[in-house]
Amino acid sequence: MTSWDPGGASLQSRNKLYVYMRFLRIEQTFFSLPMAYAGAFIAIHGVPPTPTLLLIFLALLFLRTAGMTNDNLVDREIDAKNPRTKTRPLVTGAITVNEAKAMIIASLVGFFVTAYFVNVYAFLLSPLVAAFVMLYPYSKRVTAFANYHIASVLGLSVFAGGVASAGLIASSMVQVLEMVPWLYVVSTIFWAVGFDLYNHIPDAEFDRQMGLHSFAALLGDKALPFAGLNQLVSVILAFLGDYVYGLGLIAYIATLLHGLIMLYAYVLASRGDFGRAFYYNIYSSVVLGLGVIVSFLV
Repeated sequence: MTSWDPGGASLQSRNKLYVYMRFLRIEQTFFSLPMAYAGAFIAIHGVPPTPTLLLIFLALLFLRTAGMTNDNLVDREIDAKNPRTKTRPLVTGAITVNEAKAMIIASLVGFFVTAYFVNVYAFLLSPLVAAFVMLYPYSKRVTAFANYHIASVLGLSVFAGGVASAGLIASSMVQVLEMVPWLYVVSTIFWAVGFDLYNHIPDAEFDRQMGLHSFAALLGDKALPFAGLNQLVSVILAFLGDYVYGLGLIAYIATLLHGLIMLYAYVLASRGDFGRAFYYNIYSSVVLGLGVIVSFLV
C-alpha cells in the first residue's frame, strides 16, 4: 500500500481545518496521550490531580505540533519528490512556509509556558526535551538510528507524564527521575520503532536514493522481522513493568491485548497493508494506557 500517507491532504476537497488536522496527524496525539497518563499514574502509584492531567495533555499537544510541523518543514523538498508524500500540505502550498514557522514558534512558547505551570522540574527539563524532539528530521540524514530517535520521542511521553506527577511530591530532580517508570519508557521506545518502520518500509528504495537513513533502507527484506523483534522486546518489557510496578491483573490483561494487537498489525504489514498496520498501534496504545489507568482507579 505504497500510496498510504497519514499526513496527506489538499484544500481541493476539504476545508482548511481538515488540512491542519491531517498535517499534524492529530489522531497520533491520542495514541501518545494514554502513554503519558500511564507514566503519570505509575510514577506516584495513584491518580494525579485533574489540573496536572490537563497540563500533560496541553504540553503534549504543543510539543507534538512543534515537532510534526518542523519535521514537515525540513522535509518539504524531499516529500515533493516522493509519490507517497507529494500531497502533504507544505508540498502543495495548502499550508505555507510562513504559517508553518509561526506554528512552530507559537507551539514551543505554549509548551514552555505549560511546562512552567506543571512544576519546576518539568520546566527545567523542557528545553532538553524540546531540543531532542526538534532534532529528529536532521538525525535521519545521518544514521539509521533515527528510527530510535523518533521512537524515543514517544517514550518521552511516558517520561514527561512521570515527571509531571512525580514533581508534585518529589523534593529533588534525582527523586523525580527515580520515580519515572523507566521500564515503560524503554518498552514504549521498542514498540514505536516497530510501527515507525511500517511508515518507512514502503519508502526504503526512495530513502536510499535520497540519502536518508532508516533501518528499512539499511536492512531491506529483513526490516519487517526487525520491526517485529523490537515489538516483541516491547511486550516483554511491558509485562516486566507490570510486575515491578505492582499493577495487577487488569494491567497484565491490557498488556496481553496490546501484544495481540501488535501481532495482528505485524500480519497486516507482512501482507503489505502498512497503513492499517500503522493505525492499529493507536488501538494498541489506548488498550495499554487504559489498562494502567484502570488498575489504579479500581
